[in-house]
Amino acid sequence: MSDDNVNRLFTQFKNKYVTVDLRGDYQTEGTIIAIDNYLNLVLENENGLETIKGGNIIFISLKED
Repeated sequence: MSDDNVNRLFTQFKNKYVTVDLRGDYQTEGTIIAIDNYLNLVLENENGLETIKGGNIIFISLKED
């Protein structure tokens, strides 16, 4: 699988509402505004914009509308 394919797979989650499980038993949710190949995220939620480093992410799940 090439880097272009990985990037394309990640970008399909852009503008989707997700729940993100993080290290330290922390969880956040919001709409993915930006995502890169390192899984760094920018989420938009009720608190504004939140930046999450990919190394802290344990699990990302799509939320149903």
